[in-house]
Amino acid sequence: MNSNFNFEDLYLSALLHDIGKFYQRTELEEDKKIIYKAYESIFKAENAYGPRHQEWGAYFCENLNLNSKIVQTVRNHHNPSTIIEKIVRIADMLSAGEREGIDDKDENVKNLISVLTLVNIGKPTKSKYKQLKKASDYHELIDDEQKSVEKEYEKLWKEFKEIIKDEKDHERIYYILKEFTQNIPSAYYYSRPDISLFSHLSTTAAIASCIYRQYEDEIINGDSRAIDSLLTRLRNKQTINDEVFCLLKGDISGIQDFIFNIDMEGALKSLRGRSFYVAYILDIIARYIIKNEGLSLSNILYSGGGHFYILLPAKSMDRIKQYQKYIDEVFYKAHNLEVSVLLAAEKFSVSKLATANFSEVFDGVGKRLYKEKNRKFNSILNDEFFKPTKLLDDICPYCRREIKNDECSFCNSFNELGDKLSKYSYIRMENIEAKIGNINNVFDIFKCFGIDMQFENQGSKKSYAINKDRADFKNSMFYIKTANYVYKNKNGVATLENVADESDGVKKWGILRGDVDNLGKIFHDGLGENKSISRVATLSSELEIFFGKFLEEFIEKEYKKCSVVYSGGDDFFLVGPWSELPDVAYLIKEKLKEYSGGNENIAVSMAIEITPDKKFPIYRVGIATGESLDKAKEYERNGKAKDAIFLFGKAIGWEEFNSHKEIKDLIVKVLVNKVTRNILNIFHSISYQSRKAEEKEEIFKAWRLVYYMARLEERYGKSKDDLKRLLNLILNKQNRLYKNLESATIWADLQTRS
Repeated sequence: MNSNFNFEDLYLSALLHDIGKFYQRTELEEDKKIIYKAYESIFKAENAYGPRHQEWGAYFCENLNLNSKIVQTVRNHHNPSTIIEKIVRIADMLSAGEREGIDDKDENVKNLISVLTLVNIGKPTKSKYKQLKKASDYHELIDDEQKSVEKEYEKLWKEFKEIIKDEKDHERIYYILKEFTQNIPSAYYYSRPDISLFSHLSTTAAIASCIYRQYEDEIINGDSRAIDSLLTRLRNKQTINDEVFCLLKGDISGIQDFIFNIDMEGALKSLRGRSFYVAYILDIIARYIIKNEGLSLSNILYSGGGHFYILLPAKSMDRIKQYQKYIDEVFYKAHNLEVSVLLAAEKFSVSKLATANFSEVFDGVGKRLYKEKNRKFNSILNDEFFKPTKLLDDICPYCRREIKNDECSFCNSFNELGDKLSKYSYIRMENIEAKIGNINNVFDIFKCFGIDMQFENQGSKKSYAINKDRADFKNSMFYIKTANYVYKNKNGVATLENVADESDGVKKWGILRGDVDNLGKIFHDGLGENKSISRVATLSSELEIFFGKFLEEFIEKEYKKCSVVYSGGDDFFLVGPWSELPDVAYLIKEKLKEYSGGNENIAVSMAIEITPDKKFPIYRVGIATGESLDKAKEYERNGKAKDAIFLFGKAIGWEEFNSHKEIKDLIVKVLVNKVTRNILNIFHSISYQSRKAEEKEEIFKAWRLVYYMARLEERYGKSKDDLKRLLNLILNKQNRLYKNLESATIWADLQTRS
């Protein structure tokens, strides 16, 4: 191999190998003529009648002033001759699970089918399309492909071209591609274009990087036999049992106690800082590992929801224990035994990618990690670990560190982090040498993994926008991917007491938590037979951007008094005025339904709990909400399971929510119109009687309720129609009482109580 070959050339060649598909679909006639003339002798020699996507891509890379090896590799990746071209070709085939589409003909230009609309775990599906827009712009799905789709491609391409021109930084190129190619299809496999071009480009780059690092010594010495053998067997569709790759999973635990175990003073700031830390420490650890392995951002297949997945070469398996030991040492020094990050990895063969069965690899590494759950900090256990330590005179009740001058500098640093997130516009992550030093604050933990985190109000091409609406490639690398919105009043970040005071009725704050139902089953079974790495990556990206960006935008626009403590991966945690949370929950459910094209296989369960008192520990309310979320997921009715919300003491199926709210609204209405509040006591009593009758298998005496409501109609003539409607809603024709009347009654009581 040429001595001037380097890893960056390979990476950019793989990352841009199919960029010509985007360019070609614009059907820009003048560009087509230029490309035709420049590459005519080449494509005609290969029996093509016009320039194909590889020629369009090569021309683009040439105009981007990338070096000739990258231009050549992009041009030749379908007909490779050099080692770098062969590696990209292998990676290209493996990313798609060997399934390639032919989309160089004009009539094949299409929109991307939303992969979420195709997820099938037992309920009917209907394909819907994504509009040709940037990834960060939320748009409803469409039933049919856009007319004049070429014009939409042209518009998107021109903006992309303007931003990426003269760009050389491969991290920035990665993010620019993510923004502009996530909503366009890679190719048209079996007329189902449901894999995004970005997922294909990124996973191809990740696979190529692994192959290069796995065979690096041979490649440097000019020995191409291993690469040639892989390509030949792949082309011949032979089973390839060579374990070239390994999948690494990282998982953080102990986060619930860590996030919620805080002082109530300045709780929202602290929550914001701690949730950001939990989300970003995993991202920083993932970056630390890929940096040490000589890989790239593309190799981080997923990072969010408390875990990450990294694609590595098989030989990296030998260093996983070293990484675990280093992580254990940092986390023990920072958090004692309270918070831990566990790693597990599994080697796998080329055929696992070639046969589009990548979800099996996910399952395998997940099982390995589960076995490690009982071996936390095992890498640093020794005799010294169990020796008694010096008793401290004054310790922090939250982190158990020594307090100086009545303050815990470590806990305060998370408040400081939350404060910085609300005061500054950008974060810059400077790369420094990773080493374990003194850990006195949260920023020292980041430094242990080679990141010096700086906060700025002036953006730069290396900074990340904290507020996503300020993300601009001219002034930032990208935006921070975890949700970050917090309610502010004139004094800055609101206190929990401020939040409580914004409620209707009783002045209390509440917590809303939720996550996607059956996520494991969705990834394992929901994609059908084609579970290629690029298709899995497309599905991950769809969920990541919904919970990491769009959910935050919905809250900031519609419910400004709520704060998004955490949202990313597939779950979320919000704090807000209790009276707004049921409507917030319904909005999130409806937006996810809209985002997934009404696919009933994609559902979300949630839970709401309200603090007994403004100053009640958020830790206890957070734990209670988690337990209630479990109850929502356990809720079964009429052949349905999950897809529910737990609120005011009961699990309610989402299909029941509107009628439940209607009952609450009617109770509120009659109370506002001065109907006696004793109606609440009657409803509580009648609910108890109905429940007892059911337990004893006796007939429920509905006449008492009918008699009472009739008396109210006589007494409160102004509300007669509403009372009659209310009775019809809570008592059906078979004299069965509405099973969740007590929950609706509590809701109405809280909303009307001063």
